[in-house]
Amino acid sequence: MFRNKVPFFRTASHRGQILSEYRRLLRQAKQFADPVEQTYLWSWIRERFHSNKRQTAPKKVELQRSDGVWASIIMADALNGIDSQKQLINDLAYGRTGYLKMVAQKINEFYHPTKICQAIRDVRPRSSRIHQPKRAYWIPLDLRAFSVPQHLLDRIAEYDEQDRQRQIKRRERREQRLAREIQSMTKAINNGNDALYESGLLPEAFTSTPEVAQSPAAIPGVSGNILWTPKIKNYNRDPPVVQHIRTSSGFELYKVNGRKPPHWLAVKIAASFRKLVRRVNLHEFYFHIIDDLRMEEEFEAQLGISDPGYWIYASNYRDYLRGKIKETSGISNIDAWNAFLAKNDEMNEQDIEFEEAEDE
Repeated sequence: MFRNKVPFFRTASHRGQILSEYRRLLRQAKQFADPVEQTYLWSWIRERFHSNKRQTAPKKVELQRSDGVWASIIMADALNGIDSQKQLINDLAYGRTGYLKMVAQKINEFYHPTKICQAIRDVRPRSSRIHQPKRAYWIPLDLRAFSVPQHLLDRIAEYDEQDRQRQIKRRERREQRLAREIQSMTKAINNGNDALYESGLLPEAFTSTPEVAQSPAAIPGVSGNILWTPKIKNYNRDPPVVQHIRTSSGFELYKVNGRKPPHWLAVKIAASFRKLVRRVNLHEFYFHIIDDLRMEEEFEAQLGISDPGYWIYASNYRDYLRGKIKETSGISNIDAWNAFLAKNDEMNEQDIEFEEAEDE
């Protein structure tokens, strides 16, 4: 059986090798006695691996791995007491050479408080700041090795406080929105909404008027009702929430605690849906041809043209198309097939009446 080739960067062996090298380098960085050197090595090893984790070019991956091996050799030599390697790592950590020296020069020479504060808060290159913007990935300037003016530190403290207040407000808005959703859902459930009831929610499960200003932990609909289905999936609810689901292609299944169906069932459902779509498309195609033939006969009759040979051909062709529709629909009972055709003719007549009413 043909199988697609898995790219090398998605194989378990490649991932295991990269993770083992990553852990080995971090363990080596933790062995340095100087806390400044230890923080520098640990932060930049982490930054390099995070910035290259989506690398897919084989040559570039091998180049980055060779750089990691070379860094491991340098750290091993420094730990073994080789003075040149110890001095190199010390100069890199304290900004006497390398990238941090350029950052320190920019802080001292470039006068733009906002950009300088951003450089102090996160000394990573611009590409890393774009691809990994979250605060957890930031590398702040080590104040144990670099001197920063007090007015810049005060400005940085103001920025941090603004970020903290912004996060608090964002969290409050999210909690208030969640409380409003619970309040509207409460009214619908207590009024007997069948759709919400079938999805696992019970009447009188919520309080009638939850406090919107409180946090979700204080709302009985979240903390007191285990049958409420939150947006964050919880597969371990007890007692479990069982949902009866019927797909558009006719499959019926039960979902427990919002779990997804197994892969084999999802594949069967997708295949049946594709089959149903193809059948519906064929039905529409055949019915359009039948309608065209019928409209052409009516048009000839209005013009007074009599062509019995063509009418016989059109009638036979319509019967042929009806047979094709019968084959694709899978209807074997004659009565059911006749009822199906009668219903389709009725729908066609209704469409014609509607079009004539619009024309008038």
